[in-house]
Amino acid sequence: MFLRISSPLGALALLTACGSESPPPPGDKVACAIGEAEALANDCTLEKVAGTQDFVVHHPDGGFRRFTRDPATGGIATFDGAENIAMTPAEGGAVQFQVGADSYRIPPEMIASPTP
Repeated sequence: MFLRISSPLGALALLTACGSESPPPPGDKVACAIGEAEALANDCTLEKVAGTQDFVVHHPDGGFRRFTRDPATGGIATFDGAENIAMTPAEGGAVQFQVGADSYRIPPEMIASPTP
């Protein structure tokens, strides 16, 4: 009988924990327009992957995209290569690109190669 009462209480505690907000991802805010959004806004977070040319852009809804950068050319590609990136000109030397319905604008110094 004790097990029957504690099982629902344990499940309720787990469900409550799932509903709580997790801390924001580490990194700097960058401009993005996710999905149907029309204008870029500083709503995404850029996380550099230590020791690599990779970076992750976290969306405000909890989604994310992972990218890799070619240090020789400065080109950017999706990490899994599933979708192509369309580069677009941007003001002030920013790196602006679109993947599917999502657009991003990132200051170049945020994704520059670390100096040895």
